[in-house]
Amino acid sequence: MNNFIQLLKREFRLFASNSVVMAIFIGAPLLYGLLLGAVYSKGKVDNLKVLVLDLDDSPMSHRAIEMLYDNEVLNPDVRFDQQNVHQAIIDNSYEAVITIPHRFEADIIQKRHPEIQVEINTANILPANYAAKAIQVALGTLNAGIEIQGLTKTGMPMVTAKESFEAFRVNYARFFNKSANYMTFLWPAVLAVIIQQVFLLAMALSFAREQEENTFGTEFFPRVRNAWYAMFIKSLPFWLMGIAVLLMLWAMFPLFRIPLQVNSMGMISLLAAFIVSVTALGITFSLLIPSQLKATELLMVVATPSFIISGFTWPLSQMPHWVVMFAKSIPLTHFLEGMRKLMFYNATLGDVMPQINGMLLIALAFTIINLILFKTLPRLKPAVA
Repeated sequence: MNNFIQLLKREFRLFASNSVVMAIFIGAPLLYGLLLGAVYSKGKVDNLKVLVLDLDDSPMSHRAIEMLYDNEVLNPDVRFDQQNVHQAIIDNSYEAVITIPHRFEADIIQKRHPEIQVEINTANILPANYAAKAIQVALGTLNAGIEIQGLTKTGMPMVTAKESFEAFRVNYARFFNKSANYMTFLWPAVLAVIIQQVFLLAMALSFAREQEENTFGTEFFPRVRNAWYAMFIKSLPFWLMGIAVLLMLWAMFPLFRIPLQVNSMGMISLLAAFIVSVTALGITFSLLIPSQLKATELLMVVATPSFIISGFTWPLSQMPHWVVMFAKSIPLTHFLEGMRKLMFYNATLGDVMPQINGMLLIALAFTIINLILFKTLPRLKPAVA
């Protein structure tokens, strides 16, 4: 027990002596958590700038523009000519250009079915989708109103006119993140990316530093003499500090008014499997690469695309098979899938067991690799007196 306490104190001293690791492990999750929370705090987009080219300048075109103004997502700028439209888009970053044609009102009165041209700026997909949906709702409502009004002018009762225009109704309802809040959707996932990154970097530097400073075989391993014990004593300080970091991140949820009513056992088990699997992966890089700088650089190559290929935003079903296989070898993929179930689907521990088992398999695979490395790499042997 005394040896265990001395080794644990040694690991904390090594951690405290490395200001870079301290900043990454403690500072990065808190700083990025607050920064990204502030970025996505609105949760929804509104007042998206769209350009309206009113070439008719009639009461009917003004009515269409009023419908666009009434939608909280849109913030229309109105022009009455088509001069320098391209430059206007560059200068003002309009999300859409809506062109109301000449003789719009006259063609409606004469039943010629004029066409409003809507061009969506898809340089950024997210605001483009919001703008397209809002424009569709606004102009669709106007179109329905004009048709119903036209029928009533022929003497048809209002109730009958509505029934004649609507052959059927479509009712849309949201479930799981009903408010479509982007903050609730994305921010917890980004925190998971940060947690994975800091644990990978911390573990990659732990053994690499010992090898780089030639203290592994002379100071550390002679006191443990067991690969399992070596991995445990190197991991334990980061696990203990990680609990404190996770609690501080958890405290940010009410700060940004994000609901976190999840199954406690499910979330704790998912987090534990996530940390253990990331730890095993980080140790592998730390053992393979005796340079702290090179270990960090290589881990960045692996970790950087992990969120993109995790299936959290772009579904795995739409990716090539080899990309899916690579994604499933990274703990983040399984964790985000389980977290989505817990946060949005009100899932239980049993529901996220496939994801927990996936991360435990990753941990087991890399632990076996680590044990092999301990036995085969000469530099990981205790120094002979």
